[in-house]
Amino acid sequence: MSEDVVGPHRFRNNRTMVPAAEAAWGLSEKNGMLGLVVEAVDGQNRLRELSSGHEFANLSSCSYLGFNSHPAVIEAGRAALAEERITGLSMGEFRIRLGILERLEAELAEHFGAHVLPSVSCGVLSAAILPLLASGHLTDGEPLVVVFDRFAHFSMNFLKPIVADETLVLTCPHNDMQFLEDVCKRHPRVAYVCEGVYSVGGQADLAGIRELQDRYGMFVYLDDSHALSALGDRGEGYARPVFPDLGSRTLIVASIAKAFGSTGGIAMIGERDVFEFLYRSGPLAWSQGLRTAAVGTTLGALDLHRSPELRRRQRQLSRNIALFDERLRGHDLRGTGSHIKFVTVGDNDRAVRLSTELYRRGYYCSAMFFPIVPRNQAGVRMMLRGDMPTALTERFADDLADILAGLG
Repeated sequence: MSEDVVGPHRFRNNRTMVPAAEAAWGLSEKNGMLGLVVEAVDGQNRLRELSSGHEFANLSSCSYLGFNSHPAVIEAGRAALAEERITGLSMGEFRIRLGILERLEAELAEHFGAHVLPSVSCGVLSAAILPLLASGHLTDGEPLVVVFDRFAHFSMNFLKPIVADETLVLTCPHNDMQFLEDVCKRHPRVAYVCEGVYSVGGQADLAGIRELQDRYGMFVYLDDSHALSALGDRGEGYARPVFPDLGSRTLIVASIAKAFGSTGGIAMIGERDVFEFLYRSGPLAWSQGLRTAAVGTTLGALDLHRSPELRRRQRQLSRNIALFDERLRGHDLRGTGSHIKFVTVGDNDRAVRLSTELYRRGYYCSAMFFPIVPRNQAGVRMMLRGDMPTALTERFADDLADILAGLG
């Protein structure tokens, strides 16, 4: 291939990443860990593989409270369809939208104390927002230097080439506040793109981020998908207690398809004019919004957030985390104190062996490889949930410790 048709590979390199990823996925498929077809017997705690009848608990589910199988959420989706008698308007909602969606936006805004823009996913939200943030159209009209945390989720990192068409894009070592401050000293307008709770374990340095924002006016774009609903008396997540008033320099996106219990994503925005501008911008304008059933399940999940059920499930999640951490003390696991756990075993083969043996014993846990994690740091990710009975958590922790001892 001639050099003039090979991309510069400044922010991504499919020619390197795709073969590496496909080799790893092929290994998982060979061991029967991909493409499982199941029926839900008891929420996430008991799935049955249709071909073999093998039953297992799903420890890869991001529904950290189990609200995705709560009867009230399911019924709210049915009720919305029965009331509206249409699956959706199939057009940009900034032109026409159903009253039930207007109601949802108002209730989300009241609950989270911000203007809340719903969409079909956080990826669509980031695709709409980040290029406009980079070009300065959410702030003072001048481009911002955009700094991505090295561990920022793929749904944001994926947009680096597009953002780089608008401004300077930099990658920050994970949680490196000194690197970030140096950028702020060199450039008057900076935006930092990061997660609150990271998908492979660990948390953002929110105190350090807030300090830099206060000192330099840094814009903070934060994805709090893995913490929304799992944390906070109202399910506000990990970041909002540090950024209670979003103002003009903070924007938080979060999935409502994880612990929240529905489907889609939301953007929490401090200023009404930015909310209205984004509603008619990019993918949010020319893509489809939440369908009627999804609006209904989101309203149903929101009702649970305003009930004692939220705190009950959060408390059980906390108990499961403490129990798991105690049982696995001394093992090299990432995510102490968090509902997301990751054990690094090194090469791809060992990661698949661990995942396969866990499945044999009744638990599905995701093996993770490059480019999701760095080379030679493959491992298995595990998600704890608030709908997991204590006995299930105990068995899982004991089986994991036993398998790790045999793995060497």
